[in-house]
Amino acid sequence: MTVEKGKLDEDYFGTPLNVAMSVPFTIEVGDIILGRISKVDEEFVYVSTGFKSEGRIPVAEFRRGPDADKEWKIDDEVEVMVDRVSGEDIYLSYEKVVARRLWDTLAKKHEDGEPVEAEIIQQVKGGYRTDIGLPRHAFLPGSHLGIQTQASELIGKKLPVYIIEFNTETENIVVSHREWLKKQQDEAQGEAFETLQKDSIIDGRVTRLTNFGAFVDIGGGVEGLVHVSEIAWSRVGHPSQALSCGQEVKVKVLDFDPDSKRISLSMKQAAGDPWDKVDEHFAVGEIIVGSVVKMVKFGAFVMLRDGFEGLLHISELEQEKSGGENIKLNSGDEVKVKILNVDPKGRRIKLGLPVEKSSKVSGEFKQYIDNGSSGISIGDMIDLDKNKE
Repeated sequence: MTVEKGKLDEDYFGTPLNVAMSVPFTIEVGDIILGRISKVDEEFVYVSTGFKSEGRIPVAEFRRGPDADKEWKIDDEVEVMVDRVSGEDIYLSYEKVVARRLWDTLAKKHEDGEPVEAEIIQQVKGGYRTDIGLPRHAFLPGSHLGIQTQASELIGKKLPVYIIEFNTETENIVVSHREWLKKQQDEAQGEAFETLQKDSIIDGRVTRLTNFGAFVDIGGGVEGLVHVSEIAWSRVGHPSQALSCGQEVKVKVLDFDPDSKRISLSMKQAAGDPWDKVDEHFAVGEIIVGSVVKMVKFGAFVMLRDGFEGLLHISELEQEKSGGENIKLNSGDEVKVKILNVDPKGRRIKLGLPVEKSSKVSGEFKQYIDNGSSGISIGDMIDLDKNKE
């Protein structure tokens, strides 16, 4: 019979010698056949394949590839590729077999959607040249890198990638690290949503700040949103006033939707409602120093200690109340206030200005105590008061 191309490794060895010697076979360039090492010297490894002459392969080829550390011995079986046939001479290659097997392995990984490891070799136009174990480099487009970093920091770095284009005819391979990152994030989100529980309190890390809130990583790259109104019980104009990127926080899961991949979180509810124990923080009649956080038409909101706000009504700033000129306040001013009322249910604290005892002495009384030199008596002062009435 004639041994078909690529079948010699299955049909030739293991066949009785007297039968094998009588079986005609053909060998073509590119065939992978199973040989047996007959001799090893410093330069070459000699392999018997059943052809009229032995083929020899440079030792250097065996020192590259996945079996570089293997010590080959006489009678070891080895797969080799027919590189060239000239008359009765056959030229073999071991590294081309390794490359072919790698191509087959990578083709299978591409088909099955399995990742491979790529080492960044060089930056080129539009992306990077990478080594995935083949003699030919694979191309990693810059748009498929998926991370923000300097090109100089990538050289020599090994990244997990997916093969997104694989052409054996042109030997063109395109890989993507971005797709690998997306797959990891999708898997992490899937696991997160399986274990996520509404009203649970979990640890997180602030990753981004926006005008409308803060994004928090709750593990595995899964992010949830803390709306600006849910950052603190006190007024927060912008998330940057209370948070910074990288900050570790505790959040409460308010709601989540596995389909839209959205998670609503709250920091203030994770910390507990301070109004539940407001009576432990303030007592009616207590005088404290606060900071004006906002001016409105009807007064000033004052930040008190422990994140509470109270309202200092505009009537408290008018001349009759202040005992002098109208008091003018601006945001950021410190002001001494008095706790007039605490309403836990309404979540309100009413503030007033402390009434300072007047140090002014009326003109009439001053005349009286001036050693009587004025000649005015207490009766005269009473008469004066009656006349005022």
